[in-house]
Amino acid sequence: MTNRFLFAGAALLALSVTSSASAAVGVAPPAMYPANTWQGRTQAVIRVLDRLDAHIETLTIPVGANASYRTLSVAVEACVSRPETLPADSGALLHLRDSGDSARPPFDGWMLQNEPSLGTYGSSLYDVRVVACTGDRVAPDAGPLPVIKAPQLAGTTATEDEGGTDQSGSSSSSEGGAVPLAPDSHAPIPLAPPSGGAQSLVPPAPPASAGPSLPPPAADPGLE
Repeated sequence: MTNRFLFAGAALLALSVTSSASAAVGVAPPAMYPANTWQGRTQAVIRVLDRLDAHIETLTIPVGANASYRTLSVAVEACVSRPETLPADSGALLHLRDSGDSARPPFDGWMLQNEPSLGTYGSSLYDVRVVACTGDRVAPDAGPLPVIKAPQLAGTTATEDEGGTDQSGSSSSSEGGAVPLAPDSHAPIPLAPPSGGAQSLVPPAPPASAGPSLPPPAADPGLE
């Protein structure tokens, strides 16, 4: 297991540093969109559950249009989803109206696929959830992925041999000597303290304080 970790560390070191004649160049991290990036879509997939008969209806509604399921009217104003480099999630700006329940206030707000509790209709008859955003890409547009350059490792040098990577297993120190990347596997490991004696697990007793000696107690005259 130890040899496996050593081989994995050597492989990561070889991949993270590219040898050159003057300076070492690191490997650029993968390009990713910022966490607050959303991509607009032209359609919203909405799931409606009727609590009376447990019937589920899936509606695919274009953005800017509306659809009806029994007494519920669903209008979609916008639908956005996460780009491919971020965790999958979708959100829709919905307008819900129930013509059969005049006392129920309408819902106008966002609903998220992975966080349905943040926006709920609150109806005792219908449960509305966002399934996904599909269709063509529209505004807001995530745009192309940002270009990330490989970092320049200042103050380091690397030699290139026949294999194209540094096989010496050491890096140059500030004094010009070679610094090993791992301890010598052939060096003996000391199992006892340098003195050769067994190490005690009991702490030594504190030294006795040198205080003034007390005189002996005087004899009681009543006991003579």
